[in-house]
This record gives sequence, C-alpha cells and structure tokens, in this order.
Amino acid sequence: MSVIVVGLNHRTAPVEMRERVAVPASRAIKAMHDLSRREHLAEVVLLSTCNRIEVYARCTKFHAAVSDVLEFLAEQASASPEDFAEHLYTYYDDGAVAHLFSVAAGVDSMIIGEGEILGQVRDAWQLAEAEGASGQLLARVFRHALEVGKRARTETAIGRHALSISSAAVALAEQTMFSLRKRSVLILGAGEVAQGLARALMAAGVGEVVVANRTYA
Repeated sequence: MSVIVVGLNHRTAPVEMRERVAVPASRAIKAMHDLSRREHLAEVVLLSTCNRIEVYARCTKFHAAVSDVLEFLAEQASASPEDFAEHLYTYYDDGAVAHLFSVAAGVDSMIIGEGEILGQVRDAWQLAEAEGASGQLLARVFRHALEVGKRARTETAIGRHALSISSAAVALAEQTMFSLRKRSVLILGAGEVAQGLARALMAAGVGEVVVANRTYA
C-alpha cells in the first residue's frame, strides 16, 4: 500500500477554482466520511484551507485511488473532473511525505514560514483521528510532520519574521497607503480569511470594522 496526496493550491489553481472545491469546517466531517467510503482509500486526512485543498491517503491501488479523490473534488465543485484535473498535483510515498513536511514547515505557503498552517495540519489530522478515518500509517506520518514543522520554526530562521496572510495584507496596506489607526474599514465576506483579517485590523488599532456578507447570519 502507498501513501498519496492529491490536491491543488495557490501555485496551481486560481482562487475561483480553490473556492469551488474548498470544504468549509461545517462540512468537514461529512466530507471525511465521504472520502473514507471510497473503494481504494484505506486511510484519509483532508486538509482544506484558503490556499489549498489536499487529500492524504493510504491507498490500495495508486491510479484508482487518485481517481477516487478526483471524483470527490469534482463533486465538491459540482463540475466534471476535466474542468480542473490539470490544476491538480499528485505525490506518492516519499514524495507525498516530503510534500506534507514542506507544508507543515511553512515552505509551501504563500507567505514562507507563516505559522497558521502548522495548526491547520494538526487540526486536519486530529479530525481524521476522531472520525476514525486515519489509521496507524497516516498517524505516524502526521506526527512526524508536526515535529518537522515545530523544529523548522525553532531551529531555523524561517518563522522569525513570518506573518499570516491577513497580517501581511494589513502591513502592506499601511506601508503603501497610510496608517489604519482609528480608521473605519470594510471587510467583504465572513469566512476564515475575514476573521483573520478582522483580528489583524484590530491589532493595528482601527477604529471600526464593518462586515458585508451575502447573508445576515
């Protein structure tokens, strides 16, 4: 049996496509069980963030397992696999593990060394564990990945000046325009990115944050 990862991220797919296949937290458990029921996926961890969606799996047959994941992503996007298949990447065995290590360490992030991804990797694995989707092999791989992510930040300088995407956006706004202190700011959307942005704005001392979203809830 092999370990594989199939996914797309900020390097391979535009934001519109990533939004179509993203799995919000409210649907994560359902999506996990959906993947677990696929014929050739013996263990599964689903990592879905604003910049990537990746399925890590212990598979029984490589090509059949990749097809299982591709079908899942197509269903998520309400599209045919051909619509976004060219944007996917696939790694297996050592390549899959190396990729996960680079993700956990922040090397594969839009902002190199950002700290949020390590917690997202941990949360994805813990959810898979809680739902019985992850077994011994993926547990071992993800434990090592978390260790790698922590060591990268304590033993190298990669995280010394790292910012989240939200805090980087606020810093760039102040650098290129003007101070945000005591100003009123409008945020479009109310998802995870918007929440992080609101926290970064409040830390920058804005006077008021207004959120505009598609629904009042």
